[in-house]
Amino acid sequence: MSESGLSIGYPDLKLEVGRFLGYGSAEANWSASQLAEIERVVQSGVRRVYFPPAIDANSLAYEWSWLRPTTTIDIESGTADYDLPDDFGRLIGALYYQSEEYKEPIIQVSIGKILALRSYESLTGIPRYAAIRFRASTGASGQRQEILFYPEPDNDWTLSYEYEAFNGALSDTYPYPLGGMKFAELYIESCLAVAESRMNDEIGIHTQTYQALLIDAVARDRKNGAVYYGRMSAGDSELEIFRHGITGSIYPLTYKDEVI
Repeated sequence: MSESGLSIGYPDLKLEVGRFLGYGSAEANWSASQLAEIERVVQSGVRRVYFPPAIDANSLAYEWSWLRPTTTIDIESGTADYDLPDDFGRLIGALYYQSEEYKEPIIQVSIGKILALRSYESLTGIPRYAAIRFRASTGASGQRQEILFYPEPDNDWTLSYEYEAFNGALSDTYPYPLGGMKFAELYIESCLAVAESRMNDEIGIHTQTYQALLIDAVARDRKNGAVYYGRMSAGDSELEIFRHGITGSIYPLTYKDEVI
């Protein structure tokens, strides 16, 4: 699949920053120290888009829809603790069994809750609770997280979940920042705002433009949210027939062979 011609890539961002800093727009003419400085600015600018600050004291930092992928985890009988992906930030919502399992989702609780349950009674069965904690780290690599289930699984299952994802640094091999072409100008102005504040010790036009584009990008991204949120009142005739639980396909409830 080819990338949109209007998308911005790592080489483009470096050229924008290099020109702003007065080093010219030809990477071949940059010294090693200039290139290192440009790369630091670009990576910082990308991070400020991935995890933007609050615009003012009355707003909260925004979480992008495109940093919330869905994936699966395979749990096995007799194993209750599992490592989470390297890019795992935090769990969003519950963990869901496959539709054919017809089981309630696993809800996240505190690590103290899981440890208390385990100390009270060592159960095996269908996991109902999960907790996430950081693993110990020496700092030789980034700190990772793990998930703990209770009860301990007595069978093998595949669970689906949504999570906030971290992303790696841009490089020549992986040149495109997330979000797609509609965020191209936001990435440019974010990088130039970093250069402006770090190199010139000022909050200027690029910082102002970055903030304006950020507000617009947040408004656009909100349109990726849900349109229908489920049964809100007795007037939702579409969902007159539903089953107990919230995973799997629906099936009718019957009484004496008649649908109720």
